[in-house]
Amino acid sequence: MPPFIHKGRVAFHSTDAAGIVHFANYFRYMEEAELYALNARGFRPDNYAYPRVHIEADYKAPLRFWEEYTVEAALLHIGTTTLHWQFTISSSHGVCAVLKSISARRTADLQSPAPYTDEERFRLQDLLILPAESTHNQKK
Repeated sequence: MPPFIHKGRVAFHSTDAAGIVHFANYFRYMEEAELYALNARGFRPDNYAYPRVHIEADYKAPLRFWEEYTVEAALLHIGTTTLHWQFTISSSHGVCAVLKSISARRTADLQSPAPYTDEERFRLQDLLILPAESTHNQKK
């Protein structure tokens, strides 16, 4: 199945003086796509916290003011309490950035880890871009 697709348009306040998206705003686009992908699978954002424990970004091409963009949100791995994401941000000119993120689900008060149930893991399966049998060898 294809990854979750989220679409948007670059706002003026997201750009620098040259009309190019400031690098930090790619993380906003990533988080918005993540929120909608989880919500589409029945995960309410106020039931748990999803702090980031790792993040990386590779910038490929500029994204400019008023351009439409798409964010493809996909999972590389579903851990016991972690989600390993890949976000590909593109415009009509091609791929602009690829971001990877690991979030560690915690209780809403941040006091303890919140493992995914089998039923929740099942709801996330369609976001995986790697075959399920190869993900068990990756770290949690």
